[in-house]
Amino acid sequence: MATLYVSDVLEQIALTVEVQGWEQQFGPPETVCQRTLVWDGVGEIRPEEWLARVLFLAAEELTTPAESRVSAGAAMGGAHTISGISQESI
Repeated sequence: MATLYVSDVLEQIALTVEVQGWEQQFGPPETVCQRTLVWDGVGEIRPEEWLARVLFLAAEELTTPAESRVSAGAAMGGAHTISGISQESI
C-alpha cells in the first residue's frame, strides 16, 4: 500500500511517499519505504499537468541509483533543508 502527499508551497513542490507492506497475512503493516523529495516549482496552473510532472519527477528520482544522483539543498541551501544537504556540500 502506498500513500502520497504532494504540496506546492512558495516556490517548491514537495512529495512524501510512504510504502507499507505485510510480512504476515494478519497484523499491522510495516513501513518499508518512506521518502520526501523536493523540487523547484515551475508555475504550472493546470492540476493535471502539475500532478503529472510531480509523478514523473518522483519516478525518476526513486528509480535512479543514489550514486548517480546529484542532490542539492533547497533554495536557501542551509543544513536544515528537507534533503539535509546544503549547496556548500556539493
